[in-house]
Amino acid sequence: MSKHNGTDIVEGLKKGDTQALQVIHELYYSSLCHFAEGLLGEEPASQDIVTEIFVTLWRKQNDFGTLQNIKAFLFISTRNACINYLKKQQRDNEMRTALGKYLSGDYEEFALNEMVRSEIMQQIYDAIEALPTQCKQVFKSCYVEGMKNAEIAEKFHISINTVKNHKVKALSLLRFKFAHNLAEIDS
Repeated sequence: MSKHNGTDIVEGLKKGDTQALQVIHELYYSSLCHFAEGLLGEEPASQDIVTEIFVTLWRKQNDFGTLQNIKAFLFISTRNACINYLKKQQRDNEMRTALGKYLSGDYEEFALNEMVRSEIMQQIYDAIEALPTQCKQVFKSCYVEGMKNAEIAEKFHISINTVKNHKVKALSLLRFKFAHNLAEIDS
């Protein structure tokens, strides 16, 4: 197989010829590693990514018509894999930061605040769910989905004034519910 004949290389790859894969590897491996290292700033991770891309190329060996298609696939796949690697690194760093907070004294206060917030959100959700049906639907459409009064009126086939009345009623019932709950806590 001629190293310079793209057609022979592509046909060899399609036939499962490992020598064709070796030629492609020789042509692009170094360039891909430099490309990945430029994106990641890490040589070992770059080499691992490029190696995985060649494994993927071998699995998709029948998908390419030209050497140019293969080259484009290799560089685009390397770029995407580097982006995914960087996103994973960012998530890992965020997890380490959260773990650091957990292990520090500040975590107890953070956890307590999160518990209180969760309980309050559950109470709000329960109170909304306890509203009369149409009142609840209008309230959710407005305050959860962000719909405008005219959109809500059209959605439920009611007048804009009825929408406004349901919103006022819902807010009034919710205020009463939470004022009543606060009064119980104070006494």
